[in-house]
Amino acid sequence: MLDEKRRLDVVAVDFNTSAIKRVNITGEWVWAFIEVPETYSQQFGTQQQGGFVDFVYTILKRKILGWDHAILNLALRLEHVDYNVGSFVETGGNIHDDVQAIVPAIIFRPSSQTVIRANYWYKWETDLLGNPAAKTAGLLIGISSYF
Repeated sequence: MLDEKRRLDVVAVDFNTSAIKRVNITGEWVWAFIEVPETYSQQFGTQQQGGFVDFVYTILKRKILGWDHAILNLALRLEHVDYNVGSFVETGGNIHDDVQAIVPAIIFRPSSQTVIRANYWYKWETDLLGNPAAKTAGLLIGISSYF
């Protein structure tokens, strides 16, 4: 045994709607409350929060390349995670340590159980002290099939 048991509480809120014609909106927000030993520095956050919202717009829904019920979508995902919610005890300044991302995508569903997706991912990461964000970008291509 390395340490005593500690408590972790997590609360999540999910939502999904298709109130706007041909647009699906899905999201989630999560709060985490972590029992951290008092002897640890403030870089180990006792509260974390984050989430995302996805907007998926259907461009085409018809026979494409021999698939009878193919779907072509455009998507936009917005993400935010704060790994250390709170303020520094000594200065009262915000503890940063957070990540934001924006992810546009094009999605092809040749059938209801197969997805081919291309994402352009752009994110900003801010360190604990709030120095200028490190920016990263990349292209992600994925194929999923469920059977």
